[in-house]
Amino acid sequence: MPRKRAIFTICSNNYVPMAQVLLASARRHHPEADIYLCLADECIGEPGFYPDGCEVVTADALGIPDFREFAFRYDIMEFNTAVKPFMFRRLLERGHSHVVYLDPDIEVFAPLEHVFQCLDDGASFVLTPHLTQPAERDAFPDDIGIMRAGIYNLGFLGVGACDESDRLLRWWSKRLLHECVNEPERGIFVDQKFMDLIPGFADGARILRETAYNVAYWNLHQRELGGDSGAWTVDGKPLRFFHFSGIDPRNLLRLSKYTEAFRGDEISAQLSQLMRDYAEQVLSNGYGRVPGATYAYARFASGVRIPDVVRRIFRESHFSWLGNDPFEAYEEYLQMPSLKSSVCASGYVTRLMAEMHARSSWLSIAFNLQTEQGVAGLIDWFVHHGRDWLGDRRLVEPAALRAAKASVQKNPQRSDRPARKHGPELTVIGYLQLALGVGEAGRQVLHSLRHAGLPVSGMPIRLNALSETVDSSLEDLFDETVIAPLQIFGVNADQLPAVIESLKEKLPQDGWRTVIPFWELEHFPATWLKAFDLMDEVWAPTRFVQSMLAHKLDQPVVHMPLQLTFDVPPSVPRARWGLPEGAFLFYFAFDFLSFVERKNPLALVRAFRIAFGDAALRMNARVVIKTLNAEKANARGRELYDELCANPDVVLVDATLSREETLQLMNCCDAVVSLHRSEGLGLLVAEAMQLGKPVIATDYSATTELVSYETGWPVDFKLVPVREGEYPFHEGQVWAEPDEVHAAWQMRQVFHQRAEAGRRANAARELLQLRHGADACAQWLRERLGHVVLESNELLEPTAC
Repeated sequence: MPRKRAIFTICSNNYVPMAQVLLASARRHHPEADIYLCLADECIGEPGFYPDGCEVVTADALGIPDFREFAFRYDIMEFNTAVKPFMFRRLLERGHSHVVYLDPDIEVFAPLEHVFQCLDDGASFVLTPHLTQPAERDAFPDDIGIMRAGIYNLGFLGVGACDESDRLLRWWSKRLLHECVNEPERGIFVDQKFMDLIPGFADGARILRETAYNVAYWNLHQRELGGDSGAWTVDGKPLRFFHFSGIDPRNLLRLSKYTEAFRGDEISAQLSQLMRDYAEQVLSNGYGRVPGATYAYARFASGVRIPDVVRRIFRESHFSWLGNDPFEAYEEYLQMPSLKSSVCASGYVTRLMAEMHARSSWLSIAFNLQTEQGVAGLIDWFVHHGRDWLGDRRLVEPAALRAAKASVQKNPQRSDRPARKHGPELTVIGYLQLALGVGEAGRQVLHSLRHAGLPVSGMPIRLNALSETVDSSLEDLFDETVIAPLQIFGVNADQLPAVIESLKEKLPQDGWRTVIPFWELEHFPATWLKAFDLMDEVWAPTRFVQSMLAHKLDQPVVHMPLQLTFDVPPSVPRARWGLPEGAFLFYFAFDFLSFVERKNPLALVRAFRIAFGDAALRMNARVVIKTLNAEKANARGRELYDELCANPDVVLVDATLSREETLQLMNCCDAVVSLHRSEGLGLLVAEAMQLGKPVIATDYSATTELVSYETGWPVDFKLVPVREGEYPFHEGQVWAEPDEVHAAWQMRQVFHQRAEAGRRANAARELLQLRHGADACAQWLRERLGHVVLESNELLEPTAC
């Protein structure tokens, strides 16, 4: 009776197109074997995504002890390799007598006869060495490099059912629970280095030195590739399997990203054809369609990416984690005070900060955590540089906001202002009628103050503004003759001195002033900070703005959320805007007078093309882009306008509309996409949420305060320098480059998963009502202004939520 064989691979969802090639080739040459895909991820719901003829076994079904902790301590490569012995054990428990593992980036070209012969003869393990002869050469890897990585390549492993393999698989499993790490400086390279010990541990281990097996960049210089498609040979024998480790199927100018060898002219005609054949299969399977950002174990429950340093802290500090699910609990744990340091006026050292301090000799020398000065210095360093280490400003923001709260509690006043004896009489000064984001913010403050029942007037200004008048809904509150003692400026810092100078004849000399400034990059321009000396305090409309100013100013920097809810206007037919009936419409809007590079409209167009391609018309999906001031655009803006006009995927609406009309246009669409590079508020996103539209947005800057995986569809990004000409004060600044493949994936999810899109849209509207509704904002304004008027020593900052 033939012995029961199994062949399996392990991958996350982004590597499934490669696994399809492997498993199809394995099934072709070994139809007698059962085929498995161990998914180091969670299943996604796309029909036909996983290979036919194989069983998918998710890693969480392998019985790994404390699985959530196990997944949390490893990055994606470490995790994919750490589950390997557990999958071997599962298949052997199922009754398979011979089990072969192959990496997903392998293609099988002929039966694995020598492997199964070894197993038939009683081998407990079958291993293939990286090299079968010395490799003294300049290009990596030479034999010294192989010694660091591991003698045997674990892209392949054969295991036979026996007591010896069971005992050693259990040993290997136990080691990989905590030690499957990419730390060659410690002598460990994920699962692979442990196999160096197997020939010494196992009498039944066999080393397969046949050069037609496991051919790859690390040994191809010692082996002769011959033949052609369908009949490849190595050293004159049939090629059994080729390991395409490090290949990029979209760039065939190099064999692997891991070596400088086999690039350009070093690629022979045969190797070039072999690579092309493989790349065509992988690309036809949809390689690149599933972004790495979809990896299920990449983020905290909050949506914040888990940095590698945090995973390392977790596994080194908690051999046995006694808390709740670390994906849910560890982010909060890291923000708790460290018990190993002093405190200071600007806050305390968190456990995250203390762990980073302990792991850096430079930080340990620079900041003595037993002194207030050392604590203050580390906090200041963390606020300014922690994001560079951690990759996500949201892990730094709590420390910055604690410093901001300390600033609020100081509550200094301008030295030239005498004590106040008046009541809460207010004037909101800003671009209250103009088609500007800062103008809309001013209008919302005016709405909130009226809703709070406070005596308020508005003073509309146009100083240095080119935008059209679009809103007159608050004219009954306008008074251009008198300015009240309490003044709220809806003006950005660059224009603030000029606005005050223009109004100096009307401004009360003993007035109290605050400003609601906006800025879109992480670092506020130093040359504008002087403008805040004209203010008593600063109201930050978002935590993003608050955290960038908290350490820069002597004035209190108070988080004052804006009212972002509104009465939804009556619906109008799509025909009013020339929009196609029945189509699924993705909406975006921008102003040509703003910095188009920040708004990034072409990223949406490219992502849509990736998502739907030539099937867009068949699937009845389009992009609607509302623009403003195209006739005033510069030459680069005109080129962009012409490009959008010529794109068949895009319906362009270029017009000056009232706010009601703009909202009606948006409401005619099905979802809103903002692949911005940075936002100080994200008004478009907030409007979409209030209208009940699913939102897809870059997972960076102020929009993260609105869009999470619970309320929308965040898009992954990488930080890139802001280049000259793209935005003012670009020097030393970074912003997000959204992952267009991930954006395309999110667009397809919204398109196909209508019920889930609706659920998240409802959650978004509830969040908006809770944090930015009329009642909530009115209450926060009453509390803060009550504190200002009473000159109380008790802080009445808006309630956190």
